[in-house]
Amino acid sequence: MSRSFVINGGGHQKLVNRYTHAMEKGLYIGKAFDPAAATIGERLEIDPTDLLTHGLIVGMTGSGKTGLACALIEEVLLRGTPVIAIDPKGDIGNLLLLFEKWEARQVVPWIDADAARRDGKSVDVVAEETAASWRAGLAEWGLGSDDAIALRRAREGVIFTPGSSAGVPLNILQSLDAPRASFDSMEEDLRDEIGSLVRGLLRLAGVDADPVQSTEGVFLANLIERAWREGRDLSLEALVAFVADPPFEKIGALPLARVYPRKAREKLLIALNNLLAAPAFEAWRRGEPLDVERLLRSDDGRPRLSIIYTAHLGDEERLFVTALLFDRIKTWMRRQSGTGELRALIYMDEIYGYFPPHPADPPTKRPLLTLLKQARAQGLGVVLATQNPVDLDYKGLANMGMWLVGRLQTEQDRARLKDGLLGVGAKAKDVDALLGAARKRVFLLHDIHRSAPCLLHSRWTLSFLRGPLTRPEVAALMKERPSPEADESRVDEQRDREGQESSAAPLLPPPLRHHYLDRHGYKRAAPHIFVKYAVKHAGLGERIELRAFALAGKTPAEAFESESFVIGEDALREKAPEAMQYEPLPEYLHSQGVKGLERALRERLPDKLAVRLFVDPWSKELSRPGEERREFADRLQETADMPKLEKLRKKIDGKKLKLQMYERDLSGRRTEKWAALGGALLSNLGLFTGRKRRITGATTVLTKDRMENAAEARVESMKAEIVALGEEVDRLKDVDPSRFEERLAIPSQKDVKILRFDIVWVH
Repeated sequence: MSRSFVINGGGHQKLVNRYTHAMEKGLYIGKAFDPAAATIGERLEIDPTDLLTHGLIVGMTGSGKTGLACALIEEVLLRGTPVIAIDPKGDIGNLLLLFEKWEARQVVPWIDADAARRDGKSVDVVAEETAASWRAGLAEWGLGSDDAIALRRAREGVIFTPGSSAGVPLNILQSLDAPRASFDSMEEDLRDEIGSLVRGLLRLAGVDADPVQSTEGVFLANLIERAWREGRDLSLEALVAFVADPPFEKIGALPLARVYPRKAREKLLIALNNLLAAPAFEAWRRGEPLDVERLLRSDDGRPRLSIIYTAHLGDEERLFVTALLFDRIKTWMRRQSGTGELRALIYMDEIYGYFPPHPADPPTKRPLLTLLKQARAQGLGVVLATQNPVDLDYKGLANMGMWLVGRLQTEQDRARLKDGLLGVGAKAKDVDALLGAARKRVFLLHDIHRSAPCLLHSRWTLSFLRGPLTRPEVAALMKERPSPEADESRVDEQRDREGQESSAAPLLPPPLRHHYLDRHGYKRAAPHIFVKYAVKHAGLGERIELRAFALAGKTPAEAFESESFVIGEDALREKAPEAMQYEPLPEYLHSQGVKGLERALRERLPDKLAVRLFVDPWSKELSRPGEERREFADRLQETADMPKLEKLRKKIDGKKLKLQMYERDLSGRRTEKWAALGGALLSNLGLFTGRKRRITGATTVLTKDRMENAAEARVESMKAEIVALGEEVDRLKDVDPSRFEERLAIPSQKDVKILRFDIVWVH
């Protein structure tokens, strides 16, 4: 959900107007271009919701596609919409080179000294020329420092560097943690995630095996799925231990010892252990978790530009990281409510090798195709960029409603693009003419929401496009990244210099009142609704809690799809903190009033109070909300039924006495049978000498044999009863957490009582 932010202070009214304009209008990515006169015409904007049908930016090197992509991302961020950008080359990090005044001293660190020397100029001279050129370019396109300030404050920019500490490390292996949702509810998506993890682990460990069909891949996938189904987080250390001593005895219908015996597992065990011990691998286990919510929002609630920088990785590592990210986004997407607005944008630069035509099938292809087919309903747009249209799968092209086509290298490329455009509704004569008119920074724009294609000249970017960033340059950018507290301090200092005062809290519709909650220590407060409720789940007692939801989205219902958190009633304050800045209240709070909020609360709250519980199939006991498997097991052991245990033990003792009696009887029956058999042999010796013609004593032998079999059956049956009773004793004494079954308990509306609700400003 998009969230807007207001920049307060009378001295910033012009800035507020520009920001409001960005929120109300379309995405300003350039102006119309007349090929006949070679002139630039009227401002050209696209509707943000057009991105829900996804987009393609294609053009040869030097066509200006990076600049166009950066302009598009800048506009999306200005509207308060978060962006995740995958950057295999290092160009997208340029979006963090955002200067408010464009002074030469700001540009100096980003000037190529070797290039300046080749041109016979000093770095300072080139910096001055570059700064002047950028100021003039921005002015020509109606942009300036106010727009740069608005963009800087509208988003937080972060460059994540998986496998490296140059930027913000991304903890890829924390992805081994169990999902918070029920496995059964998201089985297909979570198995895709497991597939990506297994594929990556095998490649990183240097194990040459098919991640889907090989024994190694199937075995690891079973290990991870078993842990996730039981709600257990995994570490690489735990995974190595499970390879050595698996928690199951069968794979499919066959015993593990036959499918993948211990000796065969040694190679995998050593490879994973070497990976764990390698110092270079430590970077893969540090940093922020691969959490889509955190990639989309900063700690202070602002939309994030999360750049996943993979230029430093090898091909296999890039595929691993990108496939896992796409799978995570796909899983996140399926959990979102439907919307017609652009909730977030996913951009990938240089898609070559990640989404190739059939029959190639890299691990990134399947989740990306799913996003292109299904993400629209959840408000997720996908934009891909490439140099050559032959890089893309035909099915992917068919799911893209916006095409931005620049200069192409070959006639084959033009033919491929022409076929694709005709396939999505463009007219042949328009396509031929416009493709021929494309030049540097001039693109054919085909949008299925427009009546006809046109030519677009991309606008000047607010960010400095200086070329791909190296790892040291990424490190320098992230070192300068201010913390939220430091950023707030800078804004406060500027406001003090201008003599401006803090704004007051917005007016609330009656009977709502203001409350305040210090959760982060920030000087900016975001509006939330808190609700005090009593909830009763089947099989559990009633509990009373307070929970807060961010007042986000465009309807009251969307507010209750945001992340929530439990708060203590004693933490609420009624007195407003000093020098506090307030984010705006959503429009629906005034247009629909308290009734709309209350109606949405009653309808949506029960689903949000679903809890994951564990059921013990033996005792039929239920865990408590929030109680983990081990805690539940410990509690069951502490409350074990001692009288029942004693009764079972006495029963076992009685059965053992009977077993001794049955065993003595069996021994006697065996003696009798052998005696009868010996007698029969002696009585029939005459058969061999010819003195006797008929067998005698056979009936007696058969009778004794049947009696022995019956006695043996009684012994085995009694042993089985003793074993079963012993297992029951063990279950009461030593509770195994793995036996618990997981259940998602959703209370009905009648089981949720709303005691009170009000507005709380979280800061």
